[in-house]
Amino acid sequence: MNIQSVIIKIFLPIALSVSNTLLGCTAKREAMEPTQVTELPAFKSEEDKDYLELIVMFHLEEDGTIKDLQMVDSSGDVRWDSAAADSMKSWRFPSPSDSESKIFTRTVKVDIIPAEILNIAELLFQNKSDADLIYSRLRAGKSFESFVKETQEGETIAIEGRLIEGVESTEYPAQVAKILVNLQEGQYSSPVELGGKYAIFKRYGDDLQDQ
Repeated sequence: MNIQSVIIKIFLPIALSVSNTLLGCTAKREAMEPTQVTELPAFKSEEDKDYLELIVMFHLEEDGTIKDLQMVDSSGDVRWDSAAADSMKSWRFPSPSDSESKIFTRTVKVDIIPAEILNIAELLFQNKSDADLIYSRLRAGKSFESFVKETQEGETIAIEGRLIEGVESTEYPAQVAKILVNLQEGQYSSPVELGGKYAIFKRYGDDLQDQ
């Protein structure tokens, strides 16, 4: 059976940049972190993998955009490679140190988080300060369920509170999915950004209907 997984992107801080000059071809090492990334597609594999390491080569333009990108080292899934390459073409980097476009070879490490069916509760907030306030009250001992009930009755600063049964972790952005699958039963998260707002989650076992 295939395992559907969420991909988390991590760049290893090593790059080989090559720039063409009138004097010929020069090469130097330059560490550059992306300023904008997009999520990679879900990965399906029969193997139990914790991560993938991919090698990609791309032209970096003066404004930090990627002109061309090729997957040098395959994941083993040609369709996934193509979809991942299309996603990475939207990534943005700081402008190169000179005016010439450059060819970069980068090793990309991606963590694989197995998809899980979860029972969770969610509190959603308009901003981080509101989320931090409720988080401090949770840490002081107030129950998560009482905040969900108060939110549903319009009696707290959260803008939404709900219990969600049987949600697949891949329905959330990759960074949020990683947090959810790592929560233990009965544990709640710290505030996490979600779609321009902030959320706090609590994970349950099989007894969500009893909450």
